Amino acid sequence: MPHPASTSVTSLAWRALIRHRLLLAFLMLGMSGGVAKAVNIDLTAGASVTSGERSTSVAAMDVLSTTRQWKGIAVQPDVGLSYVSARQHQGGDFDQGVWVAAAGIRLPELWHHVFFSFQVAAATPRTPALSSTQQLVSSLGWSHHGFVILVRHISNGSTRKPNLGETMLLAGVDRKMP
Repeated sequence: MPHPASTSVTSLAWRALIRHRLLLAFLMLGMSGGVAKAVNIDLTAGASVTSGERSTSVAAMDVLSTTRQWKGIAVQPDVGLSYVSARQHQGGDFDQGVWVAAAGIRLPELWHHVFFSFQVAAATPRTPALSSTQQLVSSLGWSHHGFVILVRHISNGSTRKPNLGETMLLAGVDRKMP
């Protein structure tokens, strides 16, 4: 019978491997639909806050494929990768940066260049703010003439406690690639 400590280490290693493969699968799936076509790339940075006014810096990249019509609604496939920096001064479990890979859709023209996007995501490692691998990402923003600004929330939707989430304000550039 294996020693309990060695079993838990093996289990943690397998979980980490699964998380990293899930992140890679999200990126490959999203990129495969838009590489051969024109894409938009949003590069943004800003601040994120979680419960207790704990703030940190965040950077994000979203790759958007060509706009398509789906049941009369304009949609864009949207794949993103974000990095939420560690909160060194908070201690506890907030002292590590988190990578979030996401895939979903953007509704690009709701009203006067305002957009909304919704994505499912995978986050690693876990923190009290992003307490499970599975996450939901929702964004509301404005993009025009190469500039983008948005409010984004990343949360697990209360599927695991604690459910603090990360709410961020991001600004940056929107680059159209041929």
